[in-house]
Amino acid sequence: MKSVTRAIDQFIAKDYIPTILRVALGLIFIIGGFKLAFHADPAALAAGYTDPASGWISPVFVELINNTLRMEVSLFLQIQGWIEMLLGLALVFGIFTSVVAIIVGLLYWSFTIANPVAGQIRLSRDIALMGLCFALALAGSGALSLDRWIGHAPNRLGERKNAILLLIRLSLAYTFLASAIFTGGALSNHLNSTLPLPLVFLLGLLLAVGIFPKWIMGIAFLWMLYLMPVNLFEKGFYMGLDSVKRELGFLAGSLVYMLVAFVSGQDRWAWPRPRAG
Repeated sequence: MKSVTRAIDQFIAKDYIPTILRVALGLIFIIGGFKLAFHADPAALAAGYTDPASGWISPVFVELINNTLRMEVSLFLQIQGWIEMLLGLALVFGIFTSVVAIIVGLLYWSFTIANPVAGQIRLSRDIALMGLCFALALAGSGALSLDRWIGHAPNRLGERKNAILLLIRLSLAYTFLASAIFTGGALSNHLNSTLPLPLVFLLGLLLAVGIFPKWIMGIAFLWMLYLMPVNLFEKGFYMGLDSVKRELGFLAGSLVYMLVAFVSGQDRWAWPRPRAG
């Protein structure tokens, strides 16, 4: 056990922890952006996105796109796809990471408010990803980033550990709780359709109040690790990857929390409290 802890400690010391989060969040935007930019039928994609019952863009925003921006929704989505891919690549390669992470986080928020279905709780996953983006902005670029090569990637994990871990913990807690409470139809997602709802609710509750979060994160990590290959097998590589791209972020977030917590302790607001001295 000591050798494992020592290896994790060295991994953290070399600043790979933010790298895990950065690359995962970048890949989510690249996967989603690729679908928008290169969809085989842009008109059909636009129709799906503007469907009032299950789409992603409300009539108010459709009117703004058509009348203010003077473009079709299909073209808007293609442009959005290219922007998402560029932002995703910036995260993967670690270019101005903190600024890009904040921009991406705010985009997740905008995706939520643009949705036509009031209380569209499946987008709780986007709110959770926003929290992970803000945690990355606090942590910095980490290793293997262009920021580091030009001297703009200070290691902030040590001094901001509590805030970073709290953001990760509450982000996952929120999406687990929301997914367990609001289910069915357009509110269905992988988080409320693969485990019993009481268990999903319990995991979210324990994370929210901070009871044994590193162990709960371990369960969440294994859960996300299960979801990905299952969906890839059932839906094919690209469609499966697109289906679970958000869960890729939760996989990275739970892993980051777990690794840091096992070496230097949980966030200061979690239980059990770290021993003094």
